[in-house]
Amino acid sequence: MTLPPFFAFLLALGAPGAAAAQTFGLPLDCKGCLVQNYADIDPGPQARDPACGPLTYEGHDGLDFRVTAAAAAAGVPVLAPADGVVRAVRDGQADGALGVVGRAGLRGVECGNGVVIDHQDGWSSQLCHMRNGSVRVAPGAKVSAGQPLGLIGLSGATEFPHVHLTLRRAGVVVEPLSGTPLAQAACAATPAPPGAHWAASARQTLTYKGAQWFVSGFAAPVAGAEPEAWPRAAAQGPALTFWSLIVGPRAGDILRVRLIGPDGAVIAETARTQTKDQAQAWLYAGKKTPAGGWAKGRYRGEAVLERGGKAVARRDDTMTF
Repeated sequence: MTLPPFFAFLLALGAPGAAAAQTFGLPLDCKGCLVQNYADIDPGPQARDPACGPLTYEGHDGLDFRVTAAAAAAGVPVLAPADGVVRAVRDGQADGALGVVGRAGLRGVECGNGVVIDHQDGWSSQLCHMRNGSVRVAPGAKVSAGQPLGLIGLSGATEFPHVHLTLRRAGVVVEPLSGTPLAQAACAATPAPPGAHWAASARQTLTYKGAQWFVSGFAAPVAGAEPEAWPRAAAQGPALTFWSLIVGPRAGDILRVRLIGPDGAVIAETARTQTKDQAQAWLYAGKKTPAGGWAKGRYRGEAVLERGGKAVARRDDTMTF
């Protein structure tokens, strides 16, 4: 007997089907973030990221989503990457402990403050380095994709604000982009795109991009401090410096930064040729403040990475006195 179309439609709606495969979103709102470190897929002592590059370190098993120090100070929520049930939580670890006790003092608590979530199909996620006192879920709690779990911080073994994400399936750590067991993953000059276990909305951020200028600013240098901690430049301050941070420069790359005045003249310029692959590098150019202070107007900073005679990464910034 042939069913009328309407009844056939109702039966189709009610028919059992295969469960939707597990998909993950990003563990933060990634405006202004980048992937600082990927998983180390070299089984030996030499660390390699999925593009056989420097954006990882020995034994790293996940993704590090980095945010600026200013954003972290304002508060960046860590989000559940998918629906699930919280299996474990740690809070109470001090931010900035790495600089106080060193890695040896953090043995066993390298993740800092974090959350482990069990998802469907045997998947689980681990999120690390949350701000002390910010974790807002407890073991046994059901969470939804995108639900805030805490704030990005500096707890555990980290030198910069980020959330670390490790993915496991059936208890086995996987290379996060491909979903392949980490022990079986291999690098390639052009890595494969993120796998089907990632939501479409996450794949652009996760597509391997290599070297990028991440953050920049205009400041007065402070000895012994990284540029992100330098105070913002003032017209009557001791000096004016343009600085920028690049991630993933390779040996042979030429890094350039220039500070340009309101009249278009170059005030200061620095160039350096990379002697080795690096996960990150700071570069800056500046000059002491002239008598009477800096002229009013718009100042411009340029940061350029040249590879093989071509500019492959660039960042521009401005400030006005």
